[in-house]
Amino acid sequence: MMPEDSTTRHTRQAQDRVNGPEDDGRSHGAFTLIQAARDHEVHTTASRQLRRPGEYLDAVRYMLRHHPRATQTTIRLAEALAARMPRSRHGHIPFCVDATARELGLKRRTVLYHARYLRELGLLVYVEHGSRRNVMRTRHGANWTCEHGYRGMATIFAPVAPRAWDDARGHRIRGQGYTARLVGYTATARHRAAATPRSAAGNARTPCPDTTSACTPSVMPPQPRTSGAGGRENKDSTRRRASRITTRSQQLNGATGWTAGQTAAAISDARFVQLHTWWTQGACVRQLAYALRPLIRAGWDGPDIARELARWTVPLRPRNVAAYVASEIRRRANTGTLYLPDGLVTPYRRPAVSTWDDNETPFGPRYARMQAWKERAFRPAAARAAAALQQMRQVLAARPGRRPRAVHPDGVPGAHPENVRLTRAEIETLVERSAAIPACTTLWDETEQAAEQRVEREERSTWWEYAPSAATDPFQ
Repeated sequence: MMPEDSTTRHTRQAQDRVNGPEDDGRSHGAFTLIQAARDHEVHTTASRQLRRPGEYLDAVRYMLRHHPRATQTTIRLAEALAARMPRSRHGHIPFCVDATARELGLKRRTVLYHARYLRELGLLVYVEHGSRRNVMRTRHGANWTCEHGYRGMATIFAPVAPRAWDDARGHRIRGQGYTARLVGYTATARHRAAATPRSAAGNARTPCPDTTSACTPSVMPPQPRTSGAGGRENKDSTRRRASRITTRSQQLNGATGWTAGQTAAAISDARFVQLHTWWTQGACVRQLAYALRPLIRAGWDGPDIARELARWTVPLRPRNVAAYVASEIRRRANTGTLYLPDGLVTPYRRPAVSTWDDNETPFGPRYARMQAWKERAFRPAAARAAAALQQMRQVLAARPGRRPRAVHPDGVPGAHPENVRLTRAEIETLVERSAAIPACTTLWDETEQAAEQRVEREERSTWWEYAPSAATDPFQ
């Protein structure tokens, strides 16, 4: 356990401590603002984590006096951020500058200034810095399409409390930095809490958000002991608490509804399956029985389950037999290869094609605004080309001396006359009166014969023979 007067690198506290119930916690030493950017991260901060809005606002109101520029606007921003803390299990706050500025009616730069004041006071640290990475692609994974749109990564803040506030309130802290925990209160803090009168509503402590399960010290820290001035407790409270009858729903919190006999029968069937299926041998029979419950609830017995598992053709022994059986039953039931009654197997969750702000359009008003912005920013050239084409068509249609195009009475509706001039009946008549189209071999034969005849004619025209003239008769 750390001593009460220990200091961190973010605080320079004097050794002044509250000495009585009349001290309101305002007589403390100076606080050094945290201006180094490396100390504004969740892994390097000296402030401890907070999860309850009431504690965070109390720390903000106390620490506000240590910043020279913090005003009532800083408290308004802290209240807006504290309203988002219950949405996260760890109390983390998504921070969008534009949305916060619209919510508070401030300018964007004003919101950034006062968020910096909270970081310098040790009341806010970064969990994740904002970026332009598309979270819609990360959310939908392989199912992402262009219709999902774009959404940048938001900044995530963690509300924290500096050590100066813990010392002023008399908190006993164990640990250092973000993971430090509140483990108790000093004697002065208990004396102050006992002297504080209770309101009509009872104790001022904030109840745990989830009363059905145990809370860690960070969520529900120990409360100061009081003197019981409210008068609500009496000597019979312990007896009344001890004799309170718990309901069956509280006793069977998280139970599956199976009786001891049904569980024993399921284990017996699982043991039969192990004896007849080689790749299930050696696994925990209770885990296997739990994985086989959808088949058992459907009315299957041990031999039926063993025959079904024998059809799966498992080549190697799975590392976790029960997990493999449960996953395979779910996969086969969802793909339709294994028929089970409805409700026995949880269906696969299909991501909805949405941007989480659906209103009038299928993908939300944000998607509609994004498409309109694209239309204005990236498609002016296409719009100008379409307008120029329409104008050219109007000029050509209004050109003087242009005769209207005649429509063929027997033509195809909507077709141009220069492309279609004959009806189907005219085309069939023309095919009947025309000669048959010869085959390729016939065309080659006719071509070769024509070539041979042409060569013969050319040779005949070039052949010649010497014919000497007849001898003259000497006696003539």
